[in-house]
Amino acid sequence: MKGFQKVSCFLLLVILDCFQIKVFSQEQKDSLADINTKISLLYLNTSNDTVVLTANLFVSRDQGPFALQNAEIEFTATAGKEIKLLGETKTDDQGNAVLKVHVKSGLPCDKDGKTVYLVKFNRKGKYLSSAESITAKLAKITVNFSKEDSLRFIKVNANQFESTGEIKPVTKEKVIVYIPRLFNLLKIGEIALDDNGEGRIDCPENLIGDSLGNITVIAKIEENDTFGNVQGQSSITWGIPKQYYLAEKPTRELWTPIAPIWMIVTLIIMLTGVWAHYLYAVSQLIKIKFARKKDLF
Repeated sequence: MKGFQKVSCFLLLVILDCFQIKVFSQEQKDSLADINTKISLLYLNTSNDTVVLTANLFVSRDQGPFALQNAEIEFTATAGKEIKLLGETKTDDQGNAVLKVHVKSGLPCDKDGKTVYLVKFNRKGKYLSSAESITAKLAKITVNFSKEDSLRFIKVNANQFESTGEIKPVTKEKVIVYIPRLFNLLKIGEIALDDNGEGRIDCPENLIGDSLGNITVIAKIEENDTFGNVQGQSSITWGIPKQYYLAEKPTRELWTPIAPIWMIVTLIIMLTGVWAHYLYAVSQLIKIKFARKKDLF
């Protein structure tokens, strides 16, 4: 009987050992498996004759996408058979690689004036290669300002560049006008461009600027099928100086040193209720103590 138990234990150990080897081999195989990568591309044409290309490289996991850091990204511009290497840059800790291209350096374009921008990550180790492209035509937005009597206007002019070097107006497109705020852009209006590529809107009078009253106006054509994202901006002293506004009219907000009245009243009521319950409990304990002494006597 004892011999049978020894043989059974020996066979069990052999089976467990084989199972562990199999599991280890599978984990080792998974660690050596190729990993698919994904890359996205954002295009922005700015008013200072610069194209900003932003690539984001990541891998998908069950827990969500994870950025790849320090990966080499290749940027190229193509049109037909013409290919131009724009540059190479590495991704940061967010998986972003940014390249700024000066338009005056020359970009290949087809007969319609369009250029194909391509970003590519070449395979490195177990990470597979990936690529993404976007097609856009060069354009430029100019922001100007004008006054008529007591009215203030924000004027926008948009032009596009043909393959022949000719400049034509961008017509019948929508331009969105923003004012930068602390955490995001504040939309103040939309402009429909006319046949001359021009348009204007009234400038609000209650915009808060910097300490000198400067405000920055940003005009954008967003996610357009032909032009992609085009941005122009300009500054002017039409805002209310920040320090004067705060000195003359202090406000009670959640983010200011002075708390709102409703918050102070609410806090006082809550603290009063808490301390009232404490005092009531102490008074009841004192009454119980004296009542017990009377019962003893």
